[in-house]
Amino acid sequence: MNNWIEKEQPKKDTIQSFKKDLKIDDFLCSLLLQREVDSLKKAQNFFRPDINLLHDPFLMKDMKKVIKKIENSKEERIMILGDYDVDGTTSTAMLYKYFKDIDYDIIYYIPDRYSEGYGVSEKAIEYAEKNRVSLIITVDCGIKAINQVDISNSKNIEMIICDHHLPGDQIPNAFGILNPKQENCKYPFKDLCGCGIAYKLITAHNSLSENSIDISIFLDFVALATVSDMMPLIDENRIMVFHGLNVINSRPRIGLRNLLKSINGRIDESKISFNIGPRINAAGRMRTGKIIVDLLVEEDVNRANILSNEVEFLNQNRRRIEKDVVDEALKQIDNKRFTNIVYGEGWSQGVLGIVASRLIERSYKPTIVMTESNEDILTGSVRSVKDYDVYQSLSKCEGNILQYGGHKYAAGLKIKKTKFDIFKNQFEDIVKDSVGQTMFKRSFSYDLLINFSQLTIENVKIIKRMSPFGLVNRRPVFRTNNCFIDSKLKFLGKEEQVVKSEIKDENGSQLPFICFDKKSELVDLKSSFDILYNVNLNSFSGQDMIELTLREVFIKK
Repeated sequence: MNNWIEKEQPKKDTIQSFKKDLKIDDFLCSLLLQREVDSLKKAQNFFRPDINLLHDPFLMKDMKKVIKKIENSKEERIMILGDYDVDGTTSTAMLYKYFKDIDYDIIYYIPDRYSEGYGVSEKAIEYAEKNRVSLIITVDCGIKAINQVDISNSKNIEMIICDHHLPGDQIPNAFGILNPKQENCKYPFKDLCGCGIAYKLITAHNSLSENSIDISIFLDFVALATVSDMMPLIDENRIMVFHGLNVINSRPRIGLRNLLKSINGRIDESKISFNIGPRINAAGRMRTGKIIVDLLVEEDVNRANILSNEVEFLNQNRRRIEKDVVDEALKQIDNKRFTNIVYGEGWSQGVLGIVASRLIERSYKPTIVMTESNEDILTGSVRSVKDYDVYQSLSKCEGNILQYGGHKYAAGLKIKKTKFDIFKNQFEDIVKDSVGQTMFKRSFSYDLLINFSQLTIENVKIIKRMSPFGLVNRRPVFRTNNCFIDSKLKFLGKEEQVVKSEIKDENGSQLPFICFDKKSELVDLKSSFDILYNVNLNSFSGQDMIELTLREVFIKK
């Protein structure tokens, strides 16, 4: 029996009532109702996100005092300090560009992943002091920088923190904090990324300016960050990503244009997730995130070309190193264990998290990938599977851990090298005891059971308009039963793992499909089978064509 789970379905009378207003097919009404779009007005806003519906930035705690402080610092030097990932670098680039364009004395700083680590470092504060900075604005970090803010204050450098991470029990003694998750903040939407909060900052500042500018041009940064940081694509996030994608496609800035060269067609949220985001992150993983900020703010074409080539080189290097580490790590996997805990001497710390995610794709269980941070200390990235709290399990190993932090599904840790085997066995026992004798099993949810005849060009166009897709607003997954293939399979790609052909349902309706990782299941398949899939609309020579992307195949024995 497969482990496919159908999402909760709306009531039939609700569907019929909604259908009268929208005048679309039943299954499309079901998709919208599953996404809490249950009225004509909500549907209109869903399909045409209105930028005027963004919340008032002054609802955010400390916004008024922060804007006043920035205005009073116009004649002084301000430093933007961001994290080295997509969210941090795009936030930094956006604030730098905005304030630079309105003649502020502005510089930026991105910490080194290896020598400084995440967030506000003492080295960053020293850099600010050396460069006569009077105000630091952090983006995508800082909410737990208690000691660092105190150090900065002692040097007469005030700090404004813009961060979306959950605050701890203690709040830094910063001049102001912009974070919707902090206590007593009445901002109505809590799931902004760091760049989203930074956009709120410039929205507020621009609204009080005598010479206000069109700040919608900065929504490309917000789209990149929101999608890459896997924020829920609802409410404000959906609006900003929708309009940000339009900016990227209609008027890409010079630096970003170079990153898009190798990507065919219109840029959508999927291409950000799988093409652009990894390229941006590669710089911080392999060398320094500052290269990305340099690129995103660059206005000289030749200089942008040089920087983008460097980013592409780092990304290719990251991919090569990642593949090598994955290949080595897979050799250590024990299928009889409830966890994957692997260690490699000399593995790049910058790819540990990615490798952990790749191992889960191959061996579905909580995974820890470790390497040396120095001679005596191992550092590791932890990733978990659905509904398993890996952070809680780590907390039970505190006696054998030097340092750890994170959340339910992802964490980082440091242990003494001599403790590796002890920790490995302890963690294994804790996980095993908590789940019993049943191994972790991947499950797959789908939206609706349909037949291919329901997938008309018009209906698929409506599905496409439900984008941008992401967390909460997932790309619809459909199920169709009793399918079969009677066309020749085509094998594509370097290792011929990509399969293309045509597939029929039990009523004889036929559609083309593509599949990326099911070659062994589809070759020489004689019996009928059930499928889970996404539906796409491609254009060839001006003609729209429907294509299925197969996700899962269930072969009936």
